[in-house]
Amino acid sequence: MNDVEFETIARALRPRLMALCRRFFSAVGGETEAEDIVQETMLRLWRMREQLGQYDPEALAVKIAKNLCVDHYRRSRDMMATIDGTMNLPAAETADREVIAADTERWIEQAMRRLPAMQRRVLRMRSEGMDLDEIAAACGIARNSVKTFISAARRKLLEQINGRDLL
Repeated sequence: MNDVEFETIARALRPRLMALCRRFFSAVGGETEAEDIVQETMLRLWRMREQLGQYDPEALAVKIAKNLCVDHYRRSRDMMATIDGTMNLPAAETADREVIAADTERWIEQAMRRLPAMQRRVLRMRSEGMDLDEIAAACGIARNSVKTFISAARRKLLEQINGRDLL
């Protein structure tokens, strides 16, 4: 793969990777971390540009970015534990939180699967950082229809959340 081909692929991937990393770091407001992860992902892709023809570049880039986000999170968590001297939570409480987080994530995925296909698709695109015009073009629908689908999907998810037994 030559430099021009790589640059074309990189420009196409960058917005998706930024949206993914921003979403990962949204709780801590880590725009800088998101940018760093995207840059590191691009660097790793560049280093393996000769082999990119063997892979789906987008899938590979997303996988690399996700792994880098997780690594960054673990390093920062470990660093905070070192600074604090010890973790503030006992092991049992940490395990409980992990189980609850995993259960919540599964529940959200199930709730998303209950949405009609177009609502689910539009909502996922929006959560990945795409703007309304981009979603409309990708789905072949009007911009106002995108707003309607997003609103309906959010309303249905909120109804499901309000109906969920939270302990």
